[in-house]
Order: sequence, then C-alpha cells, then structure tokens
Amino acid sequence: MYKVSERSKNNGSNKTLLNKGFVPGIVYGTGTKPTKIFFEEKILKKLMNSGGFYSKILDLEIDGKKEKVLPKDLQYHPVTDKLIHFDFLRVLENTKVTVEVPVEFLNQDKSPGLKKGGVLNLVRRLVELKCNANKIPEKLIYDLIQSDIGDTIKISNIELPDGVQPTISDRDFVVATLVPPTVEVETKTEEEQGEEGDKAEAAEGEQKPEDKAQQEEKKTEDKKETSSENKTK
Repeated sequence: MYKVSERSKNNGSNKTLLNKGFVPGIVYGTGTKPTKIFFEEKILKKLMNSGGFYSKILDLEIDGKKEKVLPKDLQYHPVTDKLIHFDFLRVLENTKVTVEVPVEFLNQDKSPGLKKGGVLNLVRRLVELKCNANKIPEKLIYDLIQSDIGDTIKISNIELPDGVQPTISDRDFVVATLVPPTVEVETKTEEEQGEEGDKAEAAEGEQKPEDKAQQEEKKTEDKKETSSENKTK
C-alpha cells in the first residue's frame, strides 16, 4: 500500500511539488471523477525500475481512501528528461484493461537449437493483452526445451490464462524465431572477401592484352633502329 496525497492549492504549483521531490499526477476511470494527487518521486522511480510497471496493479491510499490503479502514462520534460507527470487508471475487479506483458523463454541452456549455436530472434519482447484488471499476468512463458533451429514461436504456442486474450485477434502472429548462427554467415563473407582480394591482386599482376601488344611493337621498333644504325656504320 502506497500512501499519497490529493493535490490542492495549499500544496503549491506543480513546479513547487517537483522542486520538493514529488511528482504530480492524476487518477481517472470510467464513470468516476478524476483525482489529482502527488507521489514521492524516489518511490515512484523505484516502482518504475522494478519491471512490469505498466502491468502491475498498485494499491494506493489517497488521504485515507483505498484505491486500486494501473499505471497508464508517464510524461517527461522535453529538455531535461525529468519525470514531471503521471496518469493512473482507477480499476475495479471487473475493469477491462489493455496491457503489455513481457515474454520469458525457459530452458534456453537446454534448447537443441541454441546448443547448436542458433540465435533466439525476438520479434516481440512485449505482447499486448486485454483482460480484467484482476487477471493481468505478470509475464507470458514459453519453454524452449524442444525448440530447434528453424522453429517459429507464435502466440498460439503460448498458453494464456483464462480470460486473457491478445489485442491482435485477426492472425496468429509471430513472437520469436530460432534462426541459424549468424557467425557462419559472417565467416563465409570474410572468406569470400578474401578470395575477391586475392583475385584482384592476381588481376593486377597480369598484363592486359593491350600492354603486351605495345611491348611487342616497341621491341620491333628497337630492332629496326638497331639495324639502321649498323647499316650506317
């Protein structure tokens, strides 16, 4: 439970609150009156850095009144990047919410494909879901224990909790793929570049047909000049 206070004229302006180490914000929800509050900056930043900030229900006590809220938006100063405002959504047990949840891949050290040097290519690090506020999963999980190179992991391969659905419903979208090692491609490219370099050097060492013809012509002219000089003598 996090204790916060409702904002009033007695608290001063938003700038005053920021200078005192607080962040102003608002709590809103369908069919309810918005409530202006302020949160201690260091506590709010700790929550932000704990992971899954936008998918966690926070229990607040606003001047003695308990509320459940879901973080929805953070605003930063355009120049200093300092956190200057937040938006929280007031939720009830049956409130429908849209959240982004991270995907965790288990047994990466035991995956046949990864053991061969394959690479786990994450197409989506976060998956957007819709569900009741009381059913938000902390994360989605997929086990790579049998995954091999060439496998494609789609949303249908990931087990979702009851009542939780992806917001993209018109297709079975890809979450990750297990691709061949990139090192082999890079090595091959280096070898090809080396062969091209050798060919270029060899080409530089070879005489062009035009150069050979010019040399033969010069030799002929030299012989004629030598012959003329002998006759003169």
